[in-house]
Amino acid sequence: MHTSKRSPAALALALLFGTLGCGESAAPVADGGLDASRDGAVTADADVTPADVAVDTTPARPPPTLGLNDVSVLFPSPATQEAPGYLRPTDMAAHGVLLPRAVFDRIPGFPVVPADAIAYDRMRVLSLRVDGCGGPHTSCYPQVRLVMQPMRTNLARDSALHLFYRLTPAEMDDVVQSLRRMRALAPGLTDGPLEVNRALTTQGIDGAWGTALRELVLRHLGEERLQRVTFFLRAPPATEVWFFGGLERNAMNAFEAMTIVGVGMGNQRVIHTEEEAGFRYDFAPVGTTPENHNAVLSAATSAMATEERRRAAVASLYRVENPLRYVPDELPCAGCHVSTYVLGEAARTHGLVAEQFATERYTNARFDLTVRGTAGEQASSLRAFGWFNSEPMISQRTVNETAAVIEDLDTRHPAR
Repeated sequence: MHTSKRSPAALALALLFGTLGCGESAAPVADGGLDASRDGAVTADADVTPADVAVDTTPARPPPTLGLNDVSVLFPSPATQEAPGYLRPTDMAAHGVLLPRAVFDRIPGFPVVPADAIAYDRMRVLSLRVDGCGGPHTSCYPQVRLVMQPMRTNLARDSALHLFYRLTPAEMDDVVQSLRRMRALAPGLTDGPLEVNRALTTQGIDGAWGTALRELVLRHLGEERLQRVTFFLRAPPATEVWFFGGLERNAMNAFEAMTIVGVGMGNQRVIHTEEEAGFRYDFAPVGTTPENHNAVLSAATSAMATEERRRAAVASLYRVENPLRYVPDELPCAGCHVSTYVLGEAARTHGLVAEQFATERYTNARFDLTVRGTAGEQASSLRAFGWFNSEPMISQRTVNETAAVIEDLDTRHPAR
């Protein structure tokens, strides 16, 4: 008879399943059962039977699944410009500041009133998105995206910077697994529609979930990981003009104007006017590649179009909103930003509802793709995922992309 060197858990399993080795026995102890001797060895009562060993037979809890609000995070609007907890361009992360001043200064200037400008010191991160395969289909890469908007007192202005950070596959795996574990910090985080993040509204930005998210961002992002900066800039509010464009890191590690499909290396402008017939959007350049939806970009042209032409234009916008049809790099900027409102108008005015476009629109039975907020009713805002004054704005394209991203992440980075 000798003393076994197995751990208590291993010995209990051995007893349970009858796997003690040849010549191996359990030494008795005075009080019976399992006991650890002074030298770390474990002894057991020879009379212990499998029935005497307490075993937890509760089925293993499945790993937490990701919901829309885990990978696309819309922060509550800050109460003031100086509200604590909101990330700023100058915040230092593992790979440098989030947005270097030198890169910010490369953004072209436009005739914008100062209160609506993308002033460096007034920018705050108001939304965040994770994508395991962002960029072109042929050369996608893991990315985390931050959206910054300028704050004026207690309101976010209708301009934004979209920052794209390139991660390694191992870093993205850490991000995804961390987001799954963070579910334990926010039991109230729902699997419902994409909305202002409930963990942040209930706990506060500096609550457990918000603190973990901030730490996760700062662990992986920074200047060295910054790959692209796109801008969305609203000109003086009376005229409702927006400018879209972007900068991309080139092979020489410098930022230069990025090429936009259907636009080139310049900027795309959108003008919204209200006419007697209703709304009107004008794009310059028009950007009819790969989709042409000009027939429904104003109430007047939509009313005058033939039924066939109107339906074709609506179908075009449903394809624009479908992430399985196009990734963002394959589309001009403006179409994704106006589609939620324009398709809402097509349904309200012409009865062209989503169910009529089954082959074009994106569907996903796993997720609730309902659009929260007023993006479908607000022609004066082109925000895709952020704030328009005190109103949260979420586009249908953002909702759809988020659902598609989760299914991709589940494949690339399965729970463990």
